[in-house]
Amino acid sequence: MGERRLVNPTVVPGLVSVVMLVRNRLEYTRLAVGSLARASGDLEFVIVDNASQDGTADYLDELAGTCERPVTVLRFADDRGGAERRNAGAEAARGEFLFFVDNDVVADDPGVVEALAGELAADQAVAAVSPLLLFPGDDGLVQCAGGGSTGDGRIGLVGRGRPVADTDRVRRAQTWAPTAALMVRRTSFRRAGGFDVAFDPVSLCEDVDLCCRLGAAGERVLYAGTVAMRHFEGTTINHVGHDKLRVWKRHMRVLRARWSEVFAAGPRHPAADLDWTPVGKDYRDLSRPRVWPLVQAADRGFFTSDRALALPGPQDVRVLAVDCGPATHLALRTVPGMRLVGVADRDPTALLAAVRAHDVPWAMRDAARLVDTVPCEGVVIGSHRPDLAVVALRRGLHVLLEPAAISDDAELVDAARSSEGRCAVVRPWADHPELAALGRAVAAGRIGAPTRFTARLEHTDREGLPHLLDAVERVLGGNVGTLVKTVSAHRVRATVAVAGVRGAIETTAAAARSRLRVTVFGDGELSIDIGPTARPYADFVEAARGGLVRWAGLGPAVARLVRWRDEAAATTAAG
Repeated sequence: MGERRLVNPTVVPGLVSVVMLVRNRLEYTRLAVGSLARASGDLEFVIVDNASQDGTADYLDELAGTCERPVTVLRFADDRGGAERRNAGAEAARGEFLFFVDNDVVADDPGVVEALAGELAADQAVAAVSPLLLFPGDDGLVQCAGGGSTGDGRIGLVGRGRPVADTDRVRRAQTWAPTAALMVRRTSFRRAGGFDVAFDPVSLCEDVDLCCRLGAAGERVLYAGTVAMRHFEGTTINHVGHDKLRVWKRHMRVLRARWSEVFAAGPRHPAADLDWTPVGKDYRDLSRPRVWPLVQAADRGFFTSDRALALPGPQDVRVLAVDCGPATHLALRTVPGMRLVGVADRDPTALLAAVRAHDVPWAMRDAARLVDTVPCEGVVIGSHRPDLAVVALRRGLHVLLEPAAISDDAELVDAARSSEGRCAVVRPWADHPELAALGRAVAAGRIGAPTRFTARLEHTDREGLPHLLDAVERVLGGNVGTLVKTVSAHRVRATVAVAGVRGAIETTAAAARSRLRVTVFGDGELSIDIGPTARPYADFVEAARGGLVRWAGLGPAVARLVRWRDEAAATTAAG
């Protein structure tokens, strides 16, 4: 039956300690633990719970009392990262062999644990061993046929996204193996010093570092493709508050500085072996999961681009654009450091135009599939699809919402609060530096007390009037009251009062460009004639790169835009 034990127990020869980190995702933990509990051989569970809040704690209490295998549960009040917490699990383990397993890995073969332990028992020179990892589903797609590296230190998962082949079902040496399923000899693990906690709190590359330390000490890391496990991959939501792209770059620089000789010594892999094929995933029914390759192309993903990401200078941020119009595409093209890697639009004509303009590798009419599967750092959404924003935020992506995409959606606001990614709203005029300068000049009394103003906006989208109302509020420092004079399908003319100052506003539809003209009169006059700023997109790219960008909170931005829309609706209704 299950039990709880103190740390630093007596080591049991031949015993395998399954060390599993969990943080929520109870449905996957049940599958993983259930499959491993049925495995042959002598094993125990050491489960490290990093502040789960979804019923996992109750399940682990029950498991400790009912499981036929010994169970140790370590509980922590926060999520400090994989290295520290796996080390804690290893300290509490009794086994001669430590089997580090993610909670979304399933052992369909009951002999897999015993087979891996047999590899370590048979050869004392082997310090660690990992199995073939397959995506779930019926297509037999490789998730990881071992960890690979090139001589110059590029790392990747061998064979990801391709059909399993005979060459994947072999035993061979490898430079490193992922902790999704990595068995390590306890004595080797302790000699190496365990996982380096300097890689915390974001669990990236600590497994590569450990394996390189084992290799540098003269021990071997083995890939045993003769046994396989299923890996759902990417189901854990953690690293909140951290930019993974920036962390990945830093960690890769550390690895190459530490282990250039290990990478040069090999075993080396051709770069083509490490190509990252993006896959589509449908895990709504865990009893019938589906995974399919999206493309067969090189240099399309996170690991294959690590050479560029690890360079000292800033690299392009990968962005998706969903239901964005020509003006947004034009603004994105003007932002340095941004690479548009995917577009989605329900209109096939607009989709084709965007593909031709940007030469993007992925173009889909299914926006949900694009956002859920394509590797990127950020998403720009131009239509009312809060569901897509929620999906992106839960992936940890940064999200920039065009005004047409905004609604008072509680789930979206909650997702923005809890995501490691940041979410903001495009305000093409409110954030314009010349508009802000005009507002400061008026507030400073450059023309005395303002007596009247005029404002005219030529716009290319449906949000023209809210944008214009926002602009005059920013300049005069008050809220708008409206009195309609003329409204037509393409033009609105109105007299408005802002902070006691009356003025005339006009919006008119423009086919090719947007332009804002504002003049404030007093003892003299101040005016601007400006096009929209790309600053929101530049800030978006800088935030995705990990820079310190002050974005307005999503909740106030949503409330402000909803108010603008109400005012615009009242204006047009009164006409």
